[in-house]
Amino acid sequence: MHVLQLRFLVGAVAACAAASGAYAQGAASCPNPIPIALTTPLTSGVALLGIQAKLGVEHAIGEINAAGGVGGKTFKLSIEDATGSGPNALNSMNRLMEGKPVVLFSSMISPHIFTQNDAIKNGETPVLVAGTNAQLMKQGNPWLIRMHVHDGQLADAVPRYIVDTLKKSKPAILVVADDYGLGASKGLQAAFDKLGVKPVAVESYGLNDKDMTAQLTKIKTSGADIILLWGRPGDVAIVLKQRKALGIELPVIGNPSTVAATTVANLTPEESDGAYGIGGMLPQVGANQKALAFAKDVSERTKVPPDNFGVGYRDAMYMVKDVIEKVGCDRAKIRDSLRALKDWQGLMISYTADKEGELAHTMGIYRNKGKVTEQIGVIKAGSN
Repeated sequence: MHVLQLRFLVGAVAACAAASGAYAQGAASCPNPIPIALTTPLTSGVALLGIQAKLGVEHAIGEINAAGGVGGKTFKLSIEDATGSGPNALNSMNRLMEGKPVVLFSSMISPHIFTQNDAIKNGETPVLVAGTNAQLMKQGNPWLIRMHVHDGQLADAVPRYIVDTLKKSKPAILVVADDYGLGASKGLQAAFDKLGVKPVAVESYGLNDKDMTAQLTKIKTSGADIILLWGRPGDVAIVLKQRKALGIELPVIGNPSTVAATTVANLTPEESDGAYGIGGMLPQVGANQKALAFAKDVSERTKVPPDNFGVGYRDAMYMVKDVIEKVGCDRAKIRDSLRALKDWQGLMISYTADKEGELAHTMGIYRNKGKVTEQIGVIKAGSN
């Protein structure tokens, strides 16, 4: 062997040993197994969303543990069902905090997170969330980190896309009547106002409603040229079914629930066709082979197709793993490192923390072609 080859080999071995030693040193402050906690709705009307957090975190932990964990230490996940209730979400989080997790994941249901906010502050444990209410991260809570795009970003992007790209000027807004939907409606109306466009109808429905024909009939007679729909997979599927039954041929655009696999699975090709969605990244769509493999593996294991939230929680768990490799299990150091991330590459997008703890700033643009969802573009928050 030549001297240069030998030096290269020795250097490579030393580098690997140094990296392994650094990971072990980071994990030295950690218990074994390393406790991680998750509270998310697994029952109730929002379970179709809540299950995505479980799918994403569990998949990441399974891969990480199979690869040796962090410094030889594995992760152990504890899960509590938040149901659809704010008080239950708070109680489930408090029970999980008793197990002293180094990181806790809460759900994508914004009212739950508002209810949990004071307990998160007092718990002094990093809490990663995907709730999309724009005001969540404006509460001055240093322990809260969001890994998913929010309605403030979408409320700016969707109206611009409707007006500038789809060339529509008479939108009708239809939202679920809770903090999530009504907050989005307010932001969407403000964004349209900046564009010089006034919605011709603004309607809402209850989270557990099964009949939206009255709202859809008002929209049908309003002179609208597009429906802007903001809800969750279960109720969005009902709206799209009833829209078709009423013979309403207006195009529909909304948050990712309009194109999510869990929505499309409950629709006929005719009911699904033509709907647009803008929001977090969908793993089944496009040519990203790693994302497609993730979607296939999760679907085969759980019989539930992962969506944008599944991707977000998967990525967030890998962020936690990378941070612990560097700083160990000191909760304040984990929090500070997560809130200082820059250009961290996830499965489909990169994440950079801003001063409020927002990590995600990239949205996909999707359209249903029958029961097949296609990605037709990408929007960066704040871009035109």
